[in-house]
Parts: sequence; structure tokens; C-alpha cells
Amino acid sequence: MKDIAERAGVTPMAVSYALRGAPNVSEEKRRRILAIAEEMGYVPDPAISRMMSYLAGRKGTRVFQNTLALINTSEDREFVEREAPLVAFRRSAVERAEELGYKVELFWYHQPRTSPKRLAGILKSRGIEGIILSSSGRADTRLDFDCSEFSLVALGDTIVSPRLNRVMEYHFGNALTLLEELKALGYRKIGFVFNEEVQRMHARRHKAAALCHLSETQPAWQVPIFEYKQWDDHAFVAWYQAHRPEVVVSNRPVALEAMQRMGVAVPQETGFAQLELLDETAAVAGMRTRFNLLGSAAVEQLVGQLHSRMLGLPSAPKTVKIEGSWRAGPTVRSLREP
Repeated sequence: MKDIAERAGVTPMAVSYALRGAPNVSEEKRRRILAIAEEMGYVPDPAISRMMSYLAGRKGTRVFQNTLALINTSEDREFVEREAPLVAFRRSAVERAEELGYKVELFWYHQPRTSPKRLAGILKSRGIEGIILSSSGRADTRLDFDCSEFSLVALGDTIVSPRLNRVMEYHFGNALTLLEELKALGYRKIGFVFNEEVQRMHARRHKAAALCHLSETQPAWQVPIFEYKQWDDHAFVAWYQAHRPEVVVSNRPVALEAMQRMGVAVPQETGFAQLELLDETAAVAGMRTRFNLLGSAAVEQLVGQLHSRMLGLPSAPKTVKIEGSWRAGPTVRSLREP
């Protein structure tokens, strides 16, 4: 760094700031220093990088290298701050960022009178290069955002354009784990209830696991999948009475609520398990989503990209998946003989 500083006519500290993407140097100076560093064949020492990350992350230390932007891409301004999984995601992202010497600031993509181009300009003027795009809460979301000067990580599948590195739940694997747990309890006749929009948000991975289950299940135990756009009690009652599942599996508690309105004894008559326990306090069996781990994973992936100077769209997007964990709850019981 001393050699680069002499060549660039700046101090070694300025070189350090430029290489770390800190806002302490101008954009023009940073680009010039980076160009000289590349020309001179500069490669960071991984041992020193680890040591500096450790020093920045020591308890009580608040020396931030830079700010990471968490962008709420939903049209709902309060989405990230209201939805329990996203609250957990944001909290863990903030905690992990502080450990690595960063801070996280929340922005809203749909801020009135602020175009995507203007938002990018605001971030650049603030020296912010690292962006986490939160879930939009809606399938097939397309963003008109210039990614060329940023490093980005997206949460989940909702943002289909631009194509980015991502972190998400392991939807397919989580569904298989849930099925294994239910079968271990003795359930065989398993009925899946899916909202079409939620399945599109998850690239239909839960439905794929359900179809795999049905393809491997004896005909006497097969229950056709119940899918809906708008909930209809009458349609659900007809499906339930026609097939009498031993346990109902769904992403959301709406099916459980309908069973309770019908007077179905849960779990004595029919069990219920939820594929995504969005409310950890609910007395329901199902899969923990672990959004608290997804926030940490998003920050770790993003900081790694920043350290490697990986800006713009990735040529081969990478996805990090976090496995959920089964939580037994009062809505299921063992059907096996003692």
C-alpha cells in the first residue's frame, strides 16, 4: 500500500480507505487508486484481512468501514418493519454487519419523488456500494435499477430481474424434512393446501416436494393438492370431506383456521403442520424459517463480494440456502400404537 500511495501521490491511509471502499476518499480518487493497485498487481493479504475484520468486530468496537443499504422493494413502506420474518432478518443483518465493521441503513425503493436512478445516485454520493434487496412480498418483481457500480444480494425469489446472488430458505428441503417428521408420527394421508401467489413467490418448490411425495405414495393414501387464489371456505370443506386427510400441510394458518370453523378437532381428528412458521410464538407444528440466520448470511455474502470488488451483475448468480428446523407443536400427534 505504501508503494501504491507513492505512485498515486496520496497517503497510505487514503489507499487503505480506497481499497476498502470507505467514503473517506472521493470517487475519482478511489478509481485512480484502484487502477494503480490493479496495474501494480496488488492482492490483499488474507491473514491481514482476517485480523482487521476481527479487530473491527471486537465487542465494544464501533469503527464502521462503510454503510450497507437494506432496500425495502415492497410497495408497502412498512413491509420490512412490520412483517415478523423480515424484522428478524433485519435485526440479524444489523448485528452481523456491526461484527464485521459495517452498519446497515434502510431505504425504500418506491420512495415518492425518488426514481431508481435518483436512489442509485443517493447511494453513490453516500459512498454506499453494498446493497441487500429485501423481499418484495410479490412474485415476479422486476426492478429498473442500475447495478453496475454496486455489489448486491437479494433475499428470496421474489425479485426475478435483475438476476442476483441470493440468500433464501431451503424450501424444497424443508418440505421434505416436514414430510419425514409427519411420516415418523404415523401420518400417511397427507393433504397439501397451497396459495398460488405464495407458491409463485417460492418458485413452486414446496409444491414440487408435494408432487414428489404423491408420486411415491400408495393410491389409497393420495390426496390431491388443494390450490386457491382467494380463500373459499366452501371449496375447502368440499375438498376436506371428499378426501379426509389425516394431516393438512400449508404455508399459512388459513387452512387451520378453516378447520377450526368447521369444528374439526385438531389434532385428534386431523393434524395440521405449517411449512413456514412466520410467527415463532404460534402454537403450531411446522418448520422454523430461520430468517435470523438469513440476515447474517446475506451480510456475510455481501461483505465477501465487496472485499473481492465484485460489482455489477454476476455472470453466474449464486444462491445460499438456509435449512429450517422442525418444531413439534400441539397441532400434530403420534398415530403409532404405543
